[in-house]
Amino acid sequence: AEYMGHTLTRVSVSSKVGGLAGFVQRKSSCIGCRSALDIEGVAVCDYCKPKEGDIYQKEIVQLQVLEDKFNRLWTECQRCQGSLHEEVICSNNDCPIFYMRMKVQKDLSAQDKLIS
Repeated sequence: AEYMGHTLTRVSVSSKVGGLAGFVQRKSSCIGCRSALDIEGVAVCDYCKPKEGDIYQKEIVQLQVLEDKFNRLWTECQRCQGSLHEEVICSNNDCPIFYMRMKVQKDLSAQDKLIS
């Protein structure tokens, strides 16, 4: 339990199967403070509502950082492949750039989903 102003505790269910996980319902959480939201379709709680614009801008900046990182990694893969005008066809399991690019791509899609 961690005190965060209006949020007393954070609860995280990691299991998807077994035990009580079958009875737990997933709720969306506030982007600002991560508290559970009662209403579907809203991004922030009543406490964070006055800071909604700042929170949104912070998430947009994070999206831009991830896009920039992905573009730099993509360009590096294109250079390694030898062509800057073709799609990267690479599945080298020993290449750290490949794994970084895949992780950033996953984070980028999660961030895009968060903003949408």
